[in-house]
Formats: sequence, C-alpha cells, structure tokens
Amino acid sequence: MTTWMDRENLDVKPTIHIPGYKFRTIIPYGDVLYDPHLCNWVAPDGSVPICDVGGQPRNSVFDPHHGHGAIWWLRPDDSLEPAVPWGHVHLGMPMFPRRAPVSFGHWAGHFLILAQLHPGRPGAHWDHVIHKWDGRSDQFEIFAILPRNNSAQGEGIPSALIPGEFGPEGTEYEGSYFCTALRNNTIYRIHGNGRADSHVILDGADNPSLLPRAFCFGSDDIFPDYPEVRGKMIVGGVPNTNFTATGDDNKGRVVGQEVAFHVIENGRCAAEPFHVGNRMLAFPTRGSADFGPLSNALLYTDHGSIMQSQSIRDFVAYPHDAQILYRSEDGSLQPFITGLRGGRNDFQFAGNRLLITNWGKSYSTGEFHEADGAIWEVTYDPAAA
Repeated sequence: MTTWMDRENLDVKPTIHIPGYKFRTIIPYGDVLYDPHLCNWVAPDGSVPICDVGGQPRNSVFDPHHGHGAIWWLRPDDSLEPAVPWGHVHLGMPMFPRRAPVSFGHWAGHFLILAQLHPGRPGAHWDHVIHKWDGRSDQFEIFAILPRNNSAQGEGIPSALIPGEFGPEGTEYEGSYFCTALRNNTIYRIHGNGRADSHVILDGADNPSLLPRAFCFGSDDIFPDYPEVRGKMIVGGVPNTNFTATGDDNKGRVVGQEVAFHVIENGRCAAEPFHVGNRMLAFPTRGSADFGPLSNALLYTDHGSIMQSQSIRDFVAYPHDAQILYRSEDGSLQPFITGLRGGRNDFQFAGNRLLITNWGKSYSTGEFHEADGAIWEVTYDPAAA
C-alpha cells in the first residue's frame, strides 16, 4: 500500500471554529471515488450530480487504452447511483460539468463537460473537447471541439482546461460558455450552436502572458469589494508561464494558490491586475438560508499548500492544511473549518447541508489509480450551539 493511502494519512479530523456545526463523512476514502467534484446544481428531488475523473470498469489493472471517469447521483439518502457509468465516457475523461441557463438556447438545461480526447497523462497535454449531457442519458455527446490557435505558449494546443462560467444575462457574454486552457493560455468561448473560438489569448503578444488558473465574472458575491468589476470578465493568472513550462521531476508543480486578477474588456486583458490573492476568491459559495450563523455568508475553499494539480508522481501524503473560510461583517476572511485534507476541495449547498468533495491524487495527470476521493457534509444543529 502506497504511503498516501494509509488510513492515518486519509482520515480527517477537522476543527470547526463556530459552535453548532457538525462534520460527517458521506462517502469515505477507499470506496468508489477517485477525483470527485461537484456540478453546482441540485435536482428537484434533492439529488446532486458528482463528476469523477477516475475509475474504469472493474479490471485487474488500469488499461490506458480505455477512457476513465463517470458521473454519479448522490441521493438524499447518501447512496451513490451511476448516472454515466465507468466505460461510457468515450476515450478521454470528464471534468467540471456546468448546467446551461435559459440564455444558452436550445441546449438550456443540458450540462457542458470539459474532457480530454485521450486518457491518462498524455491526454492531459493534448487537445480537449466539450461534451454535452442531458442529465438523463447514460452517455455523453461531443458538443464542441476547441480549436488550436497561434498562441506563443504551448504550441497553441488547447489542453489542461479550467472550468469557467456561462456569460451573465444582460451582458455581451450572454448565451455563451467560457473556459480556459492552461497549455496555450487561452480563454475559449463556446456558442450555443457548438462553435468554439479563441476569445482571448494570453501569450504576451497582444495581451499579458498569464497562465489562466481562475476565471469568473464579477458580481455581488465575486469580488464584492470591487463594484467596478461587476458583470465584467475576470481572469486570475500566474505571469509568464504555462502548463508545460515546469518539468515533471517527481516533485510536482509548486505554483501556489496566489494569482493576479485582471479585467478583460473588448477582447483585451488589462495590463495591470486589480487584485492579487488566493484563486479561491473567484469561486465562493453563499450559505443557505438555514445554515445557522453563516446563513447567507460568503464561504471560500482554500486547497492548502499542496494542490491536486501539483502532485505528479509524488507519493508523499497530502498535508491536512486545507480549510473553509467565511467572510465576516468587516470583510475579513475568518476560519470556519480547518484541518481538511489537501488536494482539491469543491463545495456547494444542497438544501441545509454543505457538501464538500475531496479530489485526491490526480488520476489522470498524475496517474494515481487508487480510490482516494471522498465526500463530506457540514450541517448546523441549533441544539449543539
């Protein structure tokens, strides 16, 4: 058994800093999840789709000639049911489904899913596509093929995708989906007819050279201290690098969590950032109405000192230094939950419970094929306050 899979390195015993909140494991390590993450949507019956990068039909060894990954339904009774099972995800693998709004036209209500064309680590470095899923079928359809471009970074190849968002209604971005590619440092725009184009290339020619590790649109929740960026496109990037710039020396990529946030207008990226900080600032969630003292509060997930994308063929256990923070009334970020396992922790609310997925050692990029993913739950109990 490899060191990172030892129970003492997996089991979490977090500290909750506000009385009344309870932490519970829903799906433990060593079950069926590898790199699970949430899809930011809850079905009318309370079920939550869970996307997982890892997993193949039960073979004795990993087969690099098959695709990997699945989508599961996490039911309100905590059971997992396959929605798109292992073996039904084409040759590559799925990541970060996002449900299309009404403004996306004919395909509103469908999920767009980032995907490799080929499995494993080689596929992570080469061309990616966008799949479409209707939420009912047990397989995907290819919706868009991301074009290569003339970026001076990464040979113009669209790989290592970062999830984005659908354009806000009432803005010039309405009706399109956006994501970023880390190899060619490009923001892609995907239209409702399946056409994809390079919206902004961040290669140091017409725009600053930025590795685009975060993407969002400013809003009341995202950068609330900067009202001037509401409704505007924002990219958070690391200057003067790209996904393939650092070698695989068995130590992983040490790039940290800090990025520089730039506004993009009329296809051009501002030369100077308006804020520099943790990339988590682009991905908050707001507490549900019945979540105790943190009802309606903005929450942020700090992945810790070692992120999933940094752990490439390194067998050291993740430190338990990830945390969930909340924005206090004075605008400062305060600890809510500390002592979570690092890697990548995504979260969303499903009714009165905060769901957290722990994405373990990278199944695809890092080629770790152990079921080291988990799902946790946090709820509020007034009697325990």
